[in-house]
Amino acid sequence: MTTSTNLYYSNEWKKKCSNDSSFLASWQGLSVFSHSMLVFFIPIYGFTTYCILQKTPKTMNSVKWVLLNTHCWCCYVDILICSLITPYFFFPTISGFPVGLLRVLKVPTSVQVLIGFISALFMAISLVALFENRSSAIQNNKFRITKKRWKLLYYSVNCFIVLVYLIPPYCNVPEQESAKLHLLQAIPCPTEEFFYSDVFVWTIDKFWINYLWMSTGVIVLMLFSQLGFFTICCIYYLYISTAIMISSNTRKFQRSFFLGTITQAVVPLIFLLLPVIIGIVVIYCEYYNQELNNSLVLFLSLHGFTSTFVIILVHHPYRRFLIKVVTFDRSAEVTGISYITKGARVDNNVLRRLPNRTSPYIRTDF
Repeated sequence: MTTSTNLYYSNEWKKKCSNDSSFLASWQGLSVFSHSMLVFFIPIYGFTTYCILQKTPKTMNSVKWVLLNTHCWCCYVDILICSLITPYFFFPTISGFPVGLLRVLKVPTSVQVLIGFISALFMAISLVALFENRSSAIQNNKFRITKKRWKLLYYSVNCFIVLVYLIPPYCNVPEQESAKLHLLQAIPCPTEEFFYSDVFVWTIDKFWINYLWMSTGVIVLMLFSQLGFFTICCIYYLYISTAIMISSNTRKFQRSFFLGTITQAVVPLIFLLLPVIIGIVVIYCEYYNQELNNSLVLFLSLHGFTSTFVIILVHHPYRRFLIKVVTFDRSAEVTGISYITKGARVDNNVLRRLPNRTSPYIRTDF
């Protein structure tokens, strides 16, 4: 059956548009580069997971599982981008098609869109949880969340908002063939993939476009506001407040780990925000360049890798284990049981001098 887009392809595209696109602009190029990157990333993901599970010292037990949670979400989103979904976007329009494994498994493109959006926002929530954990670990913090039921409610509300806001535009997806023809007004010369691939057009209606922009912006602002609040709490109680509720060595540990957490969040954030900002500018300026679109996807997939690598570099037990592995040093291997910091020994000496060793004001964990 001859469709409108097929007629446009035969009568307009072949006459007016060039087919001399580069390998990077093709879906094959995006697929080859992204899959090749994942082959290199997976060993790093596995090594970092092993470090968190096996090389986390007792002094870091309070943050072990939340750190693992953040790491797993970052790795999962990277795997989605590099292998499972691998989105081929047609910016400046809100359309594209996947070239990853889920496409081979016949998962509908609309479902993959939902998986991608929700996974990215859940990854942001996991980062919020990491900073909340650091904030709640400070004993004299008035805003710390200590009860499990309140934490469960807090994160349930965040997850509920992320899940619900996508339902209205998802239920108002336009008829795809007419929507694709409409998009050709904005990008009259897309790559040839546009005509023979199962392109998914989320919306062409101004109302739903504005809804997606505004609602996504509000949710991102909400999550960043929470990150900012917990960061401010940590800075105030670790560096400004004069109320001493913990030992100086414990505070030193908390400051050190907090700085590591900041680095762990900020450095990969560059690889996340830069392609997003460029994508927004491209959409706003209505500029179409498929090489640029594919490059943004590849650059975005570096986010999880950099996050994983920073975890190893900024946290001393993992960094020390990495050095031992690289230098083939098998002596005095650091483990979660044997690893004891000098500061922890000092805290134990302090405890021995106290008449009441169970005092809540001295803590050796963080």
